[in-house]
Amino acid sequence: MNRIRLGIAFIGLVLAFACFSSTAYSAARCSPASYREARSAMTSQLLATGYSKTQVGFLMRNANRMTSEMRADKLNEKAKACGIESARAYVLECLDKQLFPLKYGTSASLDDEKQTKGFWGKKRLTVRELLFIGEFHACLGAAKEYLFRG
Repeated sequence: MNRIRLGIAFIGLVLAFACFSSTAYSAARCSPASYREARSAMTSQLLATGYSKTQVGFLMRNANRMTSEMRADKLNEKAKACGIESARAYVLECLDKQLFPLKYGTSASLDDEKQTKGFWGKKRLTVRELLFIGEFHACLGAAKEYLFRG
């Protein structure tokens, strides 16, 4: 079972790195969705793919907290034309593109719990929560690198 979990984590990392170049390319374009629309779409997608309401609440609350820390005055010149809401929506759209191909063909239980050092204030997280958190940080990092100044 540990091999399956490691395999899932490895697939997540491979997808993050594989998508990083396309992520960087799309970061130069404005998001067609508002942050509110992207948040609603992400919430619906999480619920549709088996995340519980409690998990969705926990994940989206922390995603909102972290994206709200992105400041408009730190946007680079290309991103200023789009605005901060577009930059915030970009993070969730990136997450959607990276996270949801994982729903197909996995035989591992995404609801198995793992003891962690504590991510986002929680020490016991399910595999699906860990996947979300890992992919979210990859997208947040890409947004910060390509949409914001130093």
